[in-house]
Amino acid sequence: MIEKVNKRNLSKFVDFPDKLYSGDSNYVPYMKGDLTKTLDNLLFKDKSYVALLSTDKNVVQARILLTVDKNKQLHTDKCGFFCMFECVYDFKVCNELLNAAEEVLRQMGAECISGSYFPHDPDNRRGILVEGFEAPPLVFTSYNKPYYDELLTNFGMTKQTDALQYKIDLLNNEYKRVKRADEFSRRKYDYRVDTVDWKNIDRDIEDFHTVMQIATNDIIYQDAPSIDTLKSIVKGWKKYLNKDYILIARDNATDMPLGILMALPDYFELFAKMRGRLDLRGLHVFLRNRKKIHGLRAMLQYVVPKYQNSGMLMSMYCKLWTAIQSNGITRLEAGTIIENNAPSNDIVQSVGGTLARRYRLYYKEL
Repeated sequence: MIEKVNKRNLSKFVDFPDKLYSGDSNYVPYMKGDLTKTLDNLLFKDKSYVALLSTDKNVVQARILLTVDKNKQLHTDKCGFFCMFECVYDFKVCNELLNAAEEVLRQMGAECISGSYFPHDPDNRRGILVEGFEAPPLVFTSYNKPYYDELLTNFGMTKQTDALQYKIDLLNNEYKRVKRADEFSRRKYDYRVDTVDWKNIDRDIEDFHTVMQIATNDIIYQDAPSIDTLKSIVKGWKKYLNKDYILIARDNATDMPLGILMALPDYFELFAKMRGRLDLRGLHVFLRNRKKIHGLRAMLQYVVPKYQNSGMLMSMYCKLWTAIQSNGITRLEAGTIIENNAPSNDIVQSVGGTLARRYRLYYKEL
């Protein structure tokens, strides 16, 4: 039975993964309060999304969240995006849910279906994991059952593109070479790499926006976010951010922003222990362990076109490397990077990155 999510059954949508992944040590729950608030806004206030549940005798079997928006790679303003897809290993259940999802998207004017993407933030939990199930996911990346690719391809979805995540060996011998490249590049192009300044955060957000606007190209799967969106992200994430990991390359003569790099401590290490709840126990876990996080995910890296082959990203990774050494980080991953974005993939590989995970974006015409 297919149900449209309303305020009465929203908790079923939110809680279903806890039951599906019960006993899976790699599973990291969403923060329940944040997710419920987000869905309440999307489904019932903005009414820009629709959520569906598949149930059998009142027991949830699958779920999906849907919207219609612009997709510049597919050259359409009527792309049906899906996200938060979860399903038991049953082709009939999956097909029934996705058939219903397609019908909803057609009624919303969609020409195709693509995903998975997280609402409002295509770098967050992007794609279906198809390779790299051996270790827990890092902060704001996807994790799912290995059979999801089988479910989606059986329904008729095909690969649109893959996004790659790299593991960077912090004990490798690349640092000396990266340091030499950094010093040479900064002398030649006369720039510096600063950490974000909380006292001038509005200026730095504008600089982030400027770089992302200029550097965004047809390979990158989303337009640069608006200033308001960036401010909202910073406000929502501020308790998770460390200024040592948020870097801006600036021209020394003009202070113009030329490149940005942002990494996040792996708060998934804490979320797993918090059971997705910021209750008294969860708050205790957060406060006690937030300075003991050992993982880091580099999740944004942009350089304006003029300097994309200058070594500037090397300089930012060099500064990040220094911060890592002083903050007790032992695990670093970078991505997710669209597979045909050669400059970004090449840079990560050049600092010692090796493929750790592969996430797939799927597509189907309606």
